[in-house]
This record gives sequence, structure tokens and C-alpha cells, in this order.
Amino acid sequence: MAGATVPTNTAVKDGQHSRPIFSANASARDMVLHSPLWEFWYSADGTLEVVSNVCELCCGYEAKHFYRNSRFMEAILIEEHLPLWHGLWRKLNEGEVYASAEFQIRLPDSKKRWMKFEASRAMDCHGCYCGIRAFCHDITSHRNVVQQLTHFTWHDSLTKLPNRSKCIEKIKNVIHCAQKAGRWNFSVVFIDIDRFKNINDSLGHAAGDTILCKLADRLRSSIYGFETVFRVGGDEFVLIYEDTSNHQSVHRSIDTLIQHIKRPILWNGKQIHMSASFGVMHGDPEVDTADRYLQNAHVALNHGRSNGTDGVAVYDSQIFSKALKLISMELDLHNALINNEFFLVYQPVVDTKTRSITGFEALIRWKNSQGNIISPTKFIPLAEETGLILQLGEWVLFEACSTLAEWRKNNSLFNGLKVNVNLSARQLSDLELTDTVSRILEETNLPPECLRLEVTETMLMENPDYADITLRRLKALGVGICIDDFGTGYSSLMYLQQFPIGNLKIDRSFVADMEKNPANYEIVKAVVALAHALGLTVVAEGVEEEEQHIMLLEAGCDFSQGYLFSRPVSPQILPDLVSTMQHSQNPLSQAG
Repeated sequence: MAGATVPTNTAVKDGQHSRPIFSANASARDMVLHSPLWEFWYSADGTLEVVSNVCELCCGYEAKHFYRNSRFMEAILIEEHLPLWHGLWRKLNEGEVYASAEFQIRLPDSKKRWMKFEASRAMDCHGCYCGIRAFCHDITSHRNVVQQLTHFTWHDSLTKLPNRSKCIEKIKNVIHCAQKAGRWNFSVVFIDIDRFKNINDSLGHAAGDTILCKLADRLRSSIYGFETVFRVGGDEFVLIYEDTSNHQSVHRSIDTLIQHIKRPILWNGKQIHMSASFGVMHGDPEVDTADRYLQNAHVALNHGRSNGTDGVAVYDSQIFSKALKLISMELDLHNALINNEFFLVYQPVVDTKTRSITGFEALIRWKNSQGNIISPTKFIPLAEETGLILQLGEWVLFEACSTLAEWRKNNSLFNGLKVNVNLSARQLSDLELTDTVSRILEETNLPPECLRLEVTETMLMENPDYADITLRRLKALGVGICIDDFGTGYSSLMYLQQFPIGNLKIDRSFVADMEKNPANYEIVKAVVALAHALGLTVVAEGVEEEEQHIMLLEAGCDFSQGYLFSRPVSPQILPDLVSTMQHSQNPLSQAG
């Protein structure tokens, strides 16, 4: 038969051609006809001798179609599976005893069904080849289960995007094609949603899942210069750009994605604003593994985030060197907590009129094992990113509270003073923050009104509803709340009045330019006047010149902090400094 679709009359023994299988066995033929299985018997010359009547139940076609056309099974196969059918019969004709194949057939109603066709060479009692016996099984349900399992293996169950395993396979294929063609015109882009943990912590995981799915839909609907988008972690995605004409086209596409991600997402009547950071690794013949591409793109992402770039950073050798240093510093941070390498210094906050100390701000410092002082601007962002900030922040809070409590016990000059402690964004989103503060106040025996917690307006605006709940719980403990670096964010003082704030600090950038920039001075005066109208007290940061102090006096600013009055000092020096700076004729002023 053409195409080797049915057996040919080629197998004989001792030169004698075999007779048809059922030529002398009518009872056997009847058994096949009434078999509960879809069964075929072919003679050695390829003639279909019998097919079980159950075929109509299995495929929707009556047996007569198969008798009329010995290639009818071939006719109802879907076209792409014909090679499987041909290959099965080729094996049998070449003498193999058994062969099988899985393929789809078309039913009369145009639906498709998966079948497994199993065929064996039949021999008569003389050992002569006499034909083919075959069975056809409906395996549609089995194939559907396998397909679902395969999908689950390679796809994320929440967003339905291809997962990390699929991503790695795709990158491997892209690398192979690049090596074969000698053209490394592809890019791997790592995406991390900024501050997504705050969403889960404040709104719950159901909200987080909904927002992730909406972000995944936005990424999926925006792809056009690359193959697909993958979800490789909780809030992490990867894009693979193939056959890109140049790097600029990749960055133009990323710019578009940034705008799509920034569009507000509506959830339970609230507008949620999201942003993302991007790390890019362009094709490089020196990099030949999928894991390296993902790792390098992620390193670039972290570098861009820590350096405050516009959300996008491209991997290069310098970034790799900096990443190694950050890894080393992260290990050092862990060890520093264990080895007690951190310490606090305290900068006084003074009454602007009397210059007497009303309190002080606790500032963390790190002296590493080599004796070097590490700037907080270097290790605080890293601690925030790694989550160590929670442990570090709790240590700062306990150390500051216990130190002030000890001073109050031994020196009456400290009885009216407050200590300011800065909170990080990660701490503010910590569900256990209020319990932690309450426990530390109880353990150190410090009155709550002696503690003031500082948060930035940017931290509040990231998630105002959750921040309001947390701050009100802290306020209920009796703790004071201060807005730090006021004026550097994007909120108005009228908006901030909804929070339980008693005090705000004008950012040092406004104070530094007051003498040279009249507009800055007008801003300071306006902030002071409006804050007073709202019942808030005001601290000016970064006061370094006497002229600045005089201008703040004229503006009515309540308190001041800066090098003009004192640099941050060690806890050993502070008691003497307090004694020196206090004026017996002026009772201590109380900050709000």
C-alpha cells in the first residue's frame, strides 16, 4: 500500500503464503465483531478482515467505512499526526513484532479525540506470518490530565504565566541559537515590583494576588519585541527580547512598560500606585548559562535600585564588582549584629529661643571589625533590602530607650527630655511594630511620652491607610510621632494633618539656602505658620550658621538641630553637654 499504511504480503515461511486469518474460523470472527474493545484484524496482504462493531461508539463512524476503504483510519487522522501512523506500519512491515502510536482523530462532529493504536504481528500454528491484530484505545482523558500536569509544571498557578523553569529553558534555547548564528542580539530583563511586601502586609495577600495578576496582564498585553513574559518569583518577572535590532529598542520598550505599571490599580475602591525596577543583561558571548543571565540581570536591578536611577540599570563588569562588595557587606552586617559592632550617637534638639536642650536624636553608627566607621547611607539601604533593618531597628530602639531611662534615673536634668528614633519603611509596615515598641518601653521602664518616632512623609504616602492605622496605635501608647525631612516628599501639610502627628522637621535643604534664597525662607515661614495653625510644633534641621538661627527665631520656629548647637556625640559625653547647655533661668521647653 502507498505510504506503508497497512501491512504488505511480504512475510512468509518455507515459501508458502499464509491464508487469511479468519478463513477457517468464523467463531473467532464473531468474537472480534462483538468485542467490547475497538479491535482490527488485517490479513497479510493488507486487507481489513474485520473491525469490531464498537468502533462507532469510539469514533462515531460505522464499521462499513473501514471495510470500504482500508485507509479510512488514515483519512480521519489529523494531518500533523500522519507521520506517526506511517511510522507505526513501517516498523511492522520491517518485521517488528509490536508497534504503537498516539494520535488524534477527527470525529464526525469535527471534535477531536486522542487514540492509542497498538498493533502486533500475528503468526499461525506453523509459525507463518498471517496478518496484524490491532487495538485502538481512547486516551483523551489521560492526555488531558498529562497536558494539565505539564502546564502546571511549566506555568505559574496564580498568573498563568510561564514559570522560572520555563524561563530557564527559554534562555537556554536563545543562547543555543545565538551560538549557532554567531549573533548575540537578545536581552534578558529582570523586573521586581517595588515595595510589594507593603501591599501584602497592609492590604492582605488576597489584594496582593489580585494586584499581581493585574500587573501580569499588563506585562503580557504590552509584549511585542520579545517572546513572552515569565513570573520567576513572588513579585519578580522576566522578559526575554529576541532578535532585537539594537539596545535602544529594548530600552524604549521598557520605558513603555514602566508607564503601564505606573497606572493606578483599583482595588476595593482604592487606587493602588505601583512601580518597578528593571535590570538588563544584554546578550554576551562570554556568558553561556541561563542562570548567569538571570543572576546578572538581578544584580543590575539591585544596583539601579540602590543608586536611585530611573528604575533601569544595565549589567556591566563594574556593577558585578560592586555587587561582590555588597555581598561582603551583607555578611559583615550579619556579623556586626552578632559582635555588637553598632553604637549610637546623640544629636541635641534645642529650644530655638533659649538654646536649652529639649531632647536628642539617636543616630546609628557602625565600627566594623577593621576599626573603620561605615556611613549609615551605605549600610542602612542594604539592611532595608535584606530585611536586617527589623532586627537592627529593634536594637536601636531598645538601646536609645534604655540609655535615656538610665540617664533619667541618675540625672534629674534628663527628666524632661525626649529621644527621637527613626523608623524605616520596613519597620513601619511591620505588623508587630506596636507590640515591639510597647514591649521595649516596658522592659526599659521608659515613659512613652519620652519617646518620639520619626517617619518620612514619603513613607506615609506609600500606603497612607495602613500608615494611619499603625501611627494611631503608636499614639495610643503615648508615643510622639514626628515627620522627618518635611518638604522633600510630594504631600501637603494639609493632607498630613489626617495623621496623628505632633511634630515635624523641616528638611535641612530649605534651612541651608535661607540666606541666599529668599523663596526658601518664605517656605520655612509658611510651614511654621501652617503647622502652628494645625497644633504642631516645628524643628529645623541642619542649622549651622548663627544667621540661620536668627532667621528661624523670626519665623517662630520652635526647635532647632544642627552643628551650630552640637554635633552628634557619644552617650558618655552627652550628660556633661546637657549640663553645660541648660540654662537655669529657663525651664526646659517641651517638644510636641
